[in-house]
Amino acid sequence: MAQTQNSKTDLGGRFTLPGTSLTLNRLGYGAMQLAGPGVFGPPRDKDGALAVLREAVSLGVDHIDTSDFYGPHVTNRIIREALHPYPAELTIVTKIGARRGEDKSWPAALSKAELTSAVHDNLRNLGLDALDVVNLRMSAGHHHPVDGPIEEPLDTLVELKQRGLVRNIGLSHVTAGQVQAARAITEIVCV
Repeated sequence: MAQTQNSKTDLGGRFTLPGTSLTLNRLGYGAMQLAGPGVFGPPRDKDGALAVLREAVSLGVDHIDTSDFYGPHVTNRIIREALHPYPAELTIVTKIGARRGEDKSWPAALSKAELTSAVHDNLRNLGLDALDVVNLRMSAGHHHPVDGPIEEPLDTLVELKQRGLVRNIGLSHVTAGQVQAARAITEIVCV
């Protein structure tokens, strides 16, 4: 089917995040690869990265999955440069709970200070006053979820939500037990 310049592509239907008024297309844009090789440093083609984001939104992508540890800080700055001020219908979903080492590693960053700093980094680099959805990533540095306590890091994220810096909380790279424990603490809008 031919697209007209201003038409929107069907992106797999729409769904509403539980407990929210956020209704999104099933297909969003994962911004991880906007950073350089190995998700580290600047992209080889920054103008191309900016163009991809603008085209994705023009075709109907209404949510972007990102993190300030991509780059680090690179991906969110590219998103801001390409799309700020953001269209009202765009939802940005970010994640915290890891950082990037100078050796390109992905160490966990789950202390209260690290999580609070990560939320502020995301806000600053995206140019936002509040984050629509923040996913707490629990298994940084691992290729699979690793069971462990979720209560303390999640309590920090709940506190940041109460302060108005985070609107909704999700989880990333977690076990079924961590999902169950998290749901006993707060509403989880996505996993």
